[in-house]
Amino acid sequence: MKKGMQWPIGVAAVLALTIAANIYVMVRANDDPSVAIAKDYYQRAVRFDADQALRRRSERLGWRVSLEAARTSATEATVTAVLVDSTGAPIRGAIVRIAAHAVARSNDIFTATATPAGDRYLAVLPVNRGGLWDLNVEAVRGSERFVATQRLDLPGMP
Repeated sequence: MKKGMQWPIGVAAVLALTIAANIYVMVRANDDPSVAIAKDYYQRAVRFDADQALRRRSERLGWRVSLEAARTSATEATVTAVLVDSTGAPIRGAIVRIAAHAVARSNDIFTATATPAGDRYLAVLPVNRGGLWDLNVEAVRGSERFVATQRLDLPGMP
């Protein structure tokens, strides 16, 4: 190696290592599954007023929902929804949809349509972890539409 070439080679090596380290950090930062960016954030903002009006109509309707979740396997959980009207009487004949996402991984949304089981509605969700989950419930019966959100602590694997 020629005398005096050590400095340019050293500078090039440091620059190459810096670029490689920056690329590594960028890839790792963008690969974090706990960071969620709402894919439809603009549409959600556009329909914000309509969503708020729907929530107010749901409150005036007087329906209430209570949710319970039980892990049935390592990859599934059964969510039980009890839907009652303003007098406490069970609501039958509704179509109940549940969308759930783990608070820690809100990009992974699992949905299910619940099946009636007496005074309850049962939905099996293909969930893969325990912890805190946000569940969005939509119940439709005829022209009545009810929406609610609840946070549940889903048990870990059995």
